[in-house]
Amino acid sequence: MRTTVLLFITFLTFSLTAFSQGGLNTRTNKVLAVNKTETTGLNFITHDSGINTELSEVGSTFFMGKYLILSNKKRGFAKVTVDQFNNPNNNLFCANIDKHGNLSYPIIFSRLLDSETNEGSVTFSPDEKTMYLTRAKSENPNQFELYKSTLDLEIKGYWKDLQKITIAEGYSVETPSMNAEGNKMYFASDMPGGFGGFDIYVSDVLTDGSLSTPVNLGATVNSSKDEKFPYASGRYLYFSSEGHENYGGYDIFRASMTENGIANRANIGNTLNTHNDEVAFILSSPTKGYFSSNKNSNKEDYNVYKFELTKLAQNLNATVVEVNSKTALPNAAVVIKNEFGEVVKQTTSNEHGRITLAVEPLTQYSIVTQKEGYNVKESIFKAWSNGNNNYNEVITLNQTKAEIIDNAIVIENIYFDFNKATVKKESELSLNKIIEVLTNKPEMKITINAHTDAKGSDAYNMNLSDKRAKAAYDYLVKKGIAKDRLEFKGFGESQLKFNCGNNCTADEDAKNRRIEFLIK
Repeated sequence: MRTTVLLFITFLTFSLTAFSQGGLNTRTNKVLAVNKTETTGLNFITHDSGINTELSEVGSTFFMGKYLILSNKKRGFAKVTVDQFNNPNNNLFCANIDKHGNLSYPIIFSRLLDSETNEGSVTFSPDEKTMYLTRAKSENPNQFELYKSTLDLEIKGYWKDLQKITIAEGYSVETPSMNAEGNKMYFASDMPGGFGGFDIYVSDVLTDGSLSTPVNLGATVNSSKDEKFPYASGRYLYFSSEGHENYGGYDIFRASMTENGIANRANIGNTLNTHNDEVAFILSSPTKGYFSSNKNSNKEDYNVYKFELTKLAQNLNATVVEVNSKTALPNAAVVIKNEFGEVVKQTTSNEHGRITLAVEPLTQYSIVTQKEGYNVKESIFKAWSNGNNNYNEVITLNQTKAEIIDNAIVIENIYFDFNKATVKKESELSLNKIIEVLTNKPEMKITINAHTDAKGSDAYNMNLSDKRAKAAYDYLVKKGIAKDRLEFKGFGESQLKFNCGNNCTADEDAKNRRIEFLIK
């Protein structure tokens, strides 16, 4: 049989007391409200897994198509052991998984690895030939040590070469979890130098299976309270925390593992987290998995739940405006990246200054907005539900100053509606820069020269450019600039910047349609 357990299959009578994986306690830190059914865009539908009793079960990990759990059940043919307080010790069981994710027939995982002390969480190398397990010290049931063992391929069902891994001597090492690549080991420890209580650490897995010096994952993950049960899945790290932004007890969080470190910590929401403890989160597919909670029992007893995950449609609706007037700014170039630095959208604001983006729940976005005549603006947006899953953001841009270069006042282009001579609202903001220069230099006089592109007849373009130059002139006069300081003239298509005929690009046509402010 393809299995690594000694099959002492029996219907087991449970005699459980408190689950203790190094002191998983029940302090609460009620910060977030739970008056909504969904708070993140992630909707978890949870069900009983099929193996729960009135006592306690806590999930661990998968192995060869089985799901492993920790429990202090009576163990049939195995000897029941107790700790120094006469509490039955936890032991490792494996359960079958059916096509619906239901668990059944939990049996002792391995009698050879079953110690006289409290068993803790386990993890496996990607090829499932090396097992990393934790067990309590005989002299201290609340302090766990890490071991590794190798699967004996010749005598199936046996583990050999059990070795202690010295990684935090004198302190507890708990809830280990190896990443899918097999090169990183995450675990919780109360070793000195952390942020408080149990922190989550990572070590490199060396070629001989030993671990490098642990590195604390930092304040994005760790808090002044306890963090345990790390689980790396793809680019994300899931973990349970008593601190940070939670509903109470241990909540499950997700953080992004980027090239620049761990970022974007987020509570995964109250369709899964409760005022009690949620731990041991693990995915069996992108939308299914298991976790353990004491939400439906007293604080001592945990149950294993399966879940299905759906994502609610969420949209970002952002408007680009000038910071003071709040005038909408069309044609602003917008580049949106996620926290991994990937460009998810590159667009321009529409005639109303608006952009839209379908967003992923819990994702942090960097929005870089650029527009001629304005300072570049980088803003951060995080998709955290506001109740209706539509986000309305305002991106404010600051104008740059006009420059005096040679004999001209240089600003961004002045825009008009197609075939019209009415100054657009956004271009009034640009003309205000000319007013500022003329106000600061009362002796200065200027000529306003307007140009068109080459589309249309010469006569039509000459007339249109005259009207546009006059429109700019009228705006300056209306704002208090003396008429005797201003002249205006239209040049039509006689002074094209790009003489490209009918083959001009939209950008070339736009640059041909311009107004110049020359100093007299």
